[in-house]
Amino acid sequence: MRTRLVTIAVSITVLAGTVACSSAGGTGANVAPSASPAVDGTANARSASSLVAPEKLEAAGSSANIGFNNAAQVVTGSDGAQHYVFVTGSRTVMHGSAHGSAAGVEATAISSGQGKVSLTAIAASDEIIVIGWTEAAAGGQAGVYLSESSDGGATWTPPHLLEAGASGLSLAARHGTVVAAWFVGDEAGAEIHFASRDGESQEWSEPIRIDGSGAAPLWPAVEISGEAVWVTWRDNRDGAYHIYLRRSVDGGATWLSEQELTHTNTGDPTICAGENGVVWLAHHGRGRITVLRSTDAGATFGEPVVVGNGWFPRLSCEADGDMILGWEQSDSIDPKADDTKQAAYVTGNTDGTIGRAIVLSETAGTCASVTVRGDGYADAVWVDKSGSASGVPALAGELWHAVVEVGTG
Repeated sequence: MRTRLVTIAVSITVLAGTVACSSAGGTGANVAPSASPAVDGTANARSASSLVAPEKLEAAGSSANIGFNNAAQVVTGSDGAQHYVFVTGSRTVMHGSAHGSAAGVEATAISSGQGKVSLTAIAASDEIIVIGWTEAAAGGQAGVYLSESSDGGATWTPPHLLEAGASGLSLAARHGTVVAAWFVGDEAGAEIHFASRDGESQEWSEPIRIDGSGAAPLWPAVEISGEAVWVTWRDNRDGAYHIYLRRSVDGGATWLSEQELTHTNTGDPTICAGENGVVWLAHHGRGRITVLRSTDAGATFGEPVVVGNGWFPRLSCEADGDMILGWEQSDSIDPKADDTKQAAYVTGNTDGTIGRAIVLSETAGTCASVTVRGDGYADAVWVDKSGSASGVPALAGELWHAVVEVGTG
């Protein structure tokens, strides 16, 4: 398989009030990262990350199976370890962890494998790792399930149902508190629900509804920073899907009014926040990946910036507000088509400067999940099905990983 990093020739604009982007001959995210492996070839401390060339996660085999519009996920814990979640054979949720290179990850089965599973989610902070997924037995109702580990992934609690009739789970964690958002229902009618896990009591709150829609709000994304929580989703209460946002400043106990952020047919938003009031939000719409930035904790956002073509963006932020955004790069108007996809990413600085888009794989790939490490580097994970046999599901293939730099220099 030929896998390398190349830049995409896309038109990049910059948010109002910021300087122009650097040229491709600059540093940071504007040039393809070096293909050099990690310094020690295996693992790096959080404070000493380095670039890792694209590498296959052998633990995932050749059938890392994912649900439509959600790839295998990666997140960085407080200790700097990278935690991966993916699905094998459409029946088993798997977890693996590593520092630096992920080539030697050993995977552990999390779910029972009794029903069809998809749509994974993961969050990690302090001593807790939470993994979630959608699971449905044959002919049965789907539900959102969770499993937790307090020992770095060595052991896991039995899967437990968070809510029946639910799907599209998103998780985020900060300083031991985990927050979750998901939808209940389907495209004929749905609700956005929220719950949080207290870091001290280790108990989950009762789910509450946070949308005010009378239609079918779907695919929420959640973020937390300190006591601030953000939930964003797509909503068709006015006909075409628009992006809505709701904020809490007390950990989700109470919520501010809904904000409508887009007025075109858009969907599947993602959000991340620094610890300085900088919030990034991205979504797809009409085949384009668009980014918005806030400097007042999400109260207002600047002008939207188109960073590429494709679908299903995923964001992650450093504490200082620098970000990395991964997505499925594609010029096709059909998000289910898999023959033209390439996993791609861009990075942006807290001041709003956005670099050039970079392709993680030149062969057919799908959603790029990304996570910052907290030291100027980030992990990217994607599914590449170019080596899969003809006729396999469009969203099955090999799981790949790379470490890249965050920030545009």
